[in-house]
Amino acid sequence: MKKPSLIVRFTKNLLLFGSLFIILSIVVDWYRKPTAPAQFADQVLYDVTQQPKIIAQLSHNQPMLLYFWGSWCYFCEYTSPAVQKFAEQGSPVLSVALKSGSAAEVQGYLADNRYTFSVINDPNGQLSKQWGIQATPTILIIKNGQIINHTTGLTSYWGLKIRLWLAGFA
Repeated sequence: MKKPSLIVRFTKNLLLFGSLFIILSIVVDWYRKPTAPAQFADQVLYDVTQQPKIIAQLSHNQPMLLYFWGSWCYFCEYTSPAVQKFAEQGSPVLSVALKSGSAAEVQGYLADNRYTFSVINDPNGQLSKQWGIQATPTILIIKNGQIINHTTGLTSYWGLKIRLWLAGFA
């Protein structure tokens, strides 16, 4: 009996491990699902420049990203540039800097990395705790004040792009 070619075996293994990775990612995201506080969409939050932000307004008729991150977070170093790209393209982005120092320190970090997305400083983790954030990065896709999708851990620009596109149909 002839052995399958190297390409066939490689393709089968790639599909098997890819499927396992996707299933594991879905299970981990389900387990880490954030719980939004009551009336979160109408709550007024102030970013590090003292500008008021209201999720209901930011997500009105279009999906927005709510991004929980930390300046100390290794995976956030890879996710933040993707989030920045969405901000540059005009997508509504609001982020929460979890335990990343004072407002001045967060602004310094943003400037050093050339990030321009809006940031709410959460120096003691109280806001993140209200949301039930268990890991960084955590990204929620919100439309019309409703959470449509979420993910935790490392994600790519294209992974977020697909989630935002799908949320547009919600």
